[in-house]
Amino acid sequence: MELAGESLVIFRNLEGKFGALLNRFPHRGVPLSMGRVTENGCLECPYHGWNFTTNGACIRVPLNDLKPAQLSKLSVVNFPTKIIAGLIWVFTGTGNPPELEVPESLLQPENRYFVHHEVWNTHWTRCVENALDYLHIPFVHQNSFGRELNDTARTNAIAQINIREIADGMRINSKINTLAHGIEIDWHKPNNVVVKFDLVGVGIPVRGHIFSIPINAQQTRFMQVILANPGIDKTKFDFNQFVAPSFEDRVIVESQVSEVPNTTEECNVGTDEASLRFRRWYHSVVVD
Repeated sequence: MELAGESLVIFRNLEGKFGALLNRFPHRGVPLSMGRVTENGCLECPYHGWNFTTNGACIRVPLNDLKPAQLSKLSVVNFPTKIIAGLIWVFTGTGNPPELEVPESLLQPENRYFVHHEVWNTHWTRCVENALDYLHIPFVHQNSFGRELNDTARTNAIAQINIREIADGMRINSKINTLAHGIEIDWHKPNNVVVKFDLVGVGIPVRGHIFSIPINAQQTRFMQVILANPGIDKTKFDFNQFVAPSFEDRVIVESQVSEVPNTTEECNVGTDEASLRFRRWYHSVVVD
């Protein structure tokens, strides 16, 4: 798999532990993903049969009598992993991974989640910005769940956007003044947007978590992790009603060019404040 422009190979050993390694054999550069998982749970290179553990250590080089000190110099770059909400989280930074700050809604029993993902041909920042934007719903989704908002948006109604900082991002409350209820959306840096359909007033029994995972500069893995409310029978619940509208988003987002620009490079209005805050963060922290 490709993550942020780097090719990784992910495999699982006999104890069920996942390993994420640089997908390049340190001996002759062959992709390790062409290999196999052996009977002892190691990843075996397809070229010369070297064996690697989930932490990247080389423990066997066939036809060579190598001492432990020699084997220790033949390891593959590995990336720490965690399992959260049934997903494999990979730390691609340097040094020890920081303590993860994830919303409580991603720490529930795995059997409550429904996961859908697809590859979008766009920069990951465009996906995040779209997920933060409540006011596209009446227009982009007028043939699905935004149908009822479409008539309202074409009146003299005014949108009210309130934003406050949270520990690792921001909380956005968006409401149209002629409607009784709006929606609350959280952004968790860098690329997770939580849409709270389940709050009082909205009344939809799920909470949506949208991850915009960079594959490279032109592609993003768009992932939805949907948490069903307690007591929901997942086998009888129609999760497609939350997945299908993303195809409407995809058409729009893939039409946009490159990453999100800085705050001065496009026209903006007051209801764009969430997007502008995200753009300021991205261009000051990630780009610079």
